Amino acid sequence: MGQSLRVSMVQACTRMNMISLSTASTATTGSPVSIQKRHQEGAVSRKIALKRLTASDLTLFKWHYQNRPAGKQKAFNLDARVLVSALYPALGEPSSIPIPRYQIDLYLQGPGLHAIDNLQRKILKQQKNWRLNGELIDNPVDAPDRYNTLQPGDYALLEFSGERVPEACSITLIAAADQADAILHQELSRRYAVGSMWSMREEDVSAVLKAAPPQLGHPLSEWFESAALEDVVLGGAIGIDAVNRRRAGRGVTPVEFMRSKQAAEQTGVSGEEFLNQYFQQLLDLGQIHSFEWTSSLNAISPYDFRVEISSQSQARVVDAKSTRGDFSNPIHMSYGEILRAVHGPEPYDIFRIYFLNENTARMRLAKNIGIHLRAILGVVDSLPGGVTLDSISIRPDLLPFEGDEIILGGSYFTLK
Repeated sequence: MGQSLRVSMVQACTRMNMISLSTASTATTGSPVSIQKRHQEGAVSRKIALKRLTASDLTLFKWHYQNRPAGKQKAFNLDARVLVSALYPALGEPSSIPIPRYQIDLYLQGPGLHAIDNLQRKILKQQKNWRLNGELIDNPVDAPDRYNTLQPGDYALLEFSGERVPEACSITLIAAADQADAILHQELSRRYAVGSMWSMREEDVSAVLKAAPPQLGHPLSEWFESAALEDVVLGGAIGIDAVNRRRAGRGVTPVEFMRSKQAAEQTGVSGEEFLNQYFQQLLDLGQIHSFEWTSSLNAISPYDFRVEISSQSQARVVDAKSTRGDFSNPIHMSYGEILRAVHGPEPYDIFRIYFLNENTARMRLAKNIGIHLRAILGVVDSLPGGVTLDSISIRPDLLPFEGDEIILGGSYFTLK
């Protein structure tokens, strides 16, 4: 895309001939400070931990309990500094129950290429210790030696779901003795040589997997499928087909689906917050006359913002289409959005926000897309009576996106 050039907001607007927005009245929006606060408070972070297994942890598995006795624990110990302090502070609040316990859906993957084993277990506090407890876990009938290869020093990557308290947990077991895990185990041992349990960020897991990529079919090979999963939870046929083909029909667990759905919803909110801050900066610089964050007032609005460049020009409406993936990810539009884009009365623009993270995002503009959607609306309206199409997926290259890329974040942006 060429070398990045940092420019002021005024210079950027001049170079891009940004949008001939128009309008009439007063400016409506929150301050950038309040936006940043909302962005931080609203961010959905995955609750991930890594645990090095001990001999007593392995007694949770029936074969180890019977053949390699190491006490009668029959549970994974969960470090309170990770489970409570880092992931679930609410667990540290005083409880009226003598032994607090939380029933969870447990999804075991691995070691190696073994697929999901779904069980019901509980997380409870015994004296001062938190444990993943319950009945002994036996080897599945179709894999009678599955957990036997585990040994002290192997790893369990845990991902919890549930806002205030854990409601489900997905555990990927990583065994040094399993050929499909060997390189990954070596990388974990190199990075996590001291300690027994660690809180991890998404980028920590990604860094491990980039250094030691798991083979196709390994449970963690699916870690980088966030773009396809984002499309899945938005109802995209392309994403559903891609995930089914890659996972050989194993599909998506309920925990994974809910986590991806929450992430997609938060991506939409975060994209609008970035765009709100962007318009606020333009307003402060006198580049627009006013704007309104419409979807923050009306959740079913067919657009997100109404913007006026000057008091003499026609207002335009803007829809933010956001993704944490790249620009080419499908854009989803509802029938109501298509109808408004085609019939107006205002010009309808799409601001494509992509590679979105907590601090930055990239953006490209497609102006007045209604004329490009008329044929699509004609097809939808020609469906038999009683048949309604609620939404469609569109490849971004079918819309008139401008070439300039804007990098959002901070008090300036960069043109690529």
